[in-house]
Amino acid sequence: PRDQEEKKKKKKKGSKNNDWTWKDEVERVKWTDRVIDASLMRLEHQEMNKIAQDCFASILRYMGDLPLAKGQRDVDCALTILSLCYKFDDIKDEVFCQVMKQTTNNKSPVLDSCQKGWRLFSIIAAYFTCSDQLKPFLFKYLETAAYDKRRAYHGTALVCLHNLRKTFKYGGRQMAPSIEEITAITAGRNSKRQIYRLPGGTERVINTKSTTVVDDIVEELCTVIGVTSLHEREEFSLYCIIEGQTFTRPLYKEQYILDVTTDLQKQGAVYYLIFCRSVWHYPLRLDNKLYIEVVFNQIAPDYLEGLLLVMPSEQIDNEVVYQVAKVAALLHKAADMDHVPTLKETKFLLPKPALSARDIKPPQWVNMVQGSWAEVQDMSASQAKAQVLQILAQWQLFGSSFFAVRRDSDPSEGSEHILALNKHGVHFLDLITHETILHYPFTEVISTRQVRTNTTYR
Repeated sequence: PRDQEEKKKKKKKGSKNNDWTWKDEVERVKWTDRVIDASLMRLEHQEMNKIAQDCFASILRYMGDLPLAKGQRDVDCALTILSLCYKFDDIKDEVFCQVMKQTTNNKSPVLDSCQKGWRLFSIIAAYFTCSDQLKPFLFKYLETAAYDKRRAYHGTALVCLHNLRKTFKYGGRQMAPSIEEITAITAGRNSKRQIYRLPGGTERVINTKSTTVVDDIVEELCTVIGVTSLHEREEFSLYCIIEGQTFTRPLYKEQYILDVTTDLQKQGAVYYLIFCRSVWHYPLRLDNKLYIEVVFNQIAPDYLEGLLLVMPSEQIDNEVVYQVAKVAALLHKAADMDHVPTLKETKFLLPKPALSARDIKPPQWVNMVQGSWAEVQDMSASQAKAQVLQILAQWQLFGSSFFAVRRDSDPSEGSEHILALNKHGVHFLDLITHETILHYPFTEVISTRQVRTNTTYR
C-alpha cells in the first residue's frame, strides 16, 4: 500500500504542469471571488485577455464580491460590461460564460451575490446573442435553471431565458439602458409602467419590460379592443408624437419600447406613444365598445376637417347632404348631449367644406340636422358613434391616411394636393373638392422609401 501511495504521489507530482484533472475543469466553471488570470474561452487576440479580465472584475463588483472603486456604482459596472460587449464582438461569448460561472455553485458570503448575478444575466441577455457554438450550451444552462422550481433563482433564470429568446428573435436592444432601468432591474423590478394613448385621449398603462417590442404592445392593445386575428392585428400600429414637432413618427414592430423612450428622455423630449389603426382592409367591428371608441376618435377629426367629403364643382350630392345632416345629429349624441342641436352647435358638427357649399345655407343645415335629431336622441353615445362609422364606411375616402403634398414637376396641374392612401391604392386629390386627379393601384407602385430618424444607437 505504501509503494502504491508513493507511486500516486510521484505521478501527481510529475503531471502537475502537463496534465489536467476533471476537478480543475469543474472548478473553472464554478463561482469564484477572485479576478480570473486568463479568459475562460480561447480568444484570438492576446489583448482581448485584458478585456475579459476587466469584464470579470466588473461582474464581481456588480455582484458585491469585489469592492467598488471610489465613486463607482453597481450601475456603472453593468454599463461597462455592455459597453465592452458593444465594442468587442468577440467578448460576448466570454461574458456569457463568465456570468454562467458566477451563478454556478455560488458560495459567496455576500447575501445577494447570486441574486444580483442572475439579474445582471437578464440585462446582458436583453442586449446580446451568442455564437452558434455556444448557443445550445447557453440555452441548456438557462432552461435547466429556469424549469427546476427547486432552484433558488428559477424565476430570474426564466426572465433570462425569455430575454435571450427575444434577443435572438428581434436582434437585441440597441441603446444603452438608462441608469433608472438598470437600478430597477438590480432591485428586482423587471418592468416599467408605461403609458400608451388611444385616439380620443384614453390612456392605458402597460407593464413594459426590457425586451418588450412594439409588436408586443400592439398585440396587447388589439386584444383589449377585440382584435385577435394575426392578420387583422397587422392593421394597427404604434406611433410616437413628440411635442413641438409637426410629424408623427411611426414605430417599427421590432423596435424595443425602452430603446425609444430612453432616447427621447435623453433628449429631454415630451412625447406620447399613440396606438391607432393604419390600414383598413378588414371590416369594422362594432361589437366592442372600446374598438368603436378607438376607430371613431381616429376618424372624427378627418371627417370634421372635411377630408372624407368629395364635392364636385364645390357642391354636395343630395344623398350625401342627408348623410352629413344625420352624422351631425349623431355626433351631437355621441358627445352625450340630450337636447336638439342649436345653430351655434351645428356649425361644429359639420365638415368644414360643407359650411361653404354654394347651394346650402347655414339655416338649411340647422333645419336638416334638427330634423335628424328625432332618429338618434334615444341612442347611447356608443351606439351613435357606431352608426357614424357605419355611414362613413360607405364613403370612398373612408379608411384613408391623408398627407399634404406639393408636386413641382408639372405646375400646369397645380402644385398642392392631398395624398390619400387607402386599400384601393395611392390617390392625389384636388385640394378643394377632394376629387381624385391621379390614382395608382399598389401594383403600379415601384418602391417606397421608409424614413428613419437620424438617431444613432449604441
